Amino acid sequence: MRRLADAKQSWQELQQYPSLADLKEAVRLDGHISAPNNGLRSACWKAFLLFDSVDTASWPRTLLSSRSAYNSLRLHFLRHIENPYEQADPLAEETDADVSSTIDVAFPRGVV
Repeated sequence: MRRLADAKQSWQELQQYPSLADLKEAVRLDGHISAPNNGLRSACWKAFLLFDSVDTASWPRTLLSSRSAYNSLRLHFLRHIENPYEQADPLAEETDADVSSTIDVAFPRGVV
């Protein structure tokens, strides 16, 4: 396991890259001691997948909104797994108005 001082030093090394493009270029270079090899693999993945810059000051706000979106989607799609006795038929959640509007769109009156 890495020491805290080593982790802090590697996060400070992330600041040497002024832009995300520079960080990507450093990762691509063969033979170069790049950020992922210096212990910043997780930070590089976060920067490449979630963020538009290497400015770590803006990361907490973006992470908070991403986690919030994930949690709401998780609750919506996994609610039947967490509550197995809840009604499991997704079609039963539709109201008669939803069904009739769907039918009207699929089969407009007067066309047939």
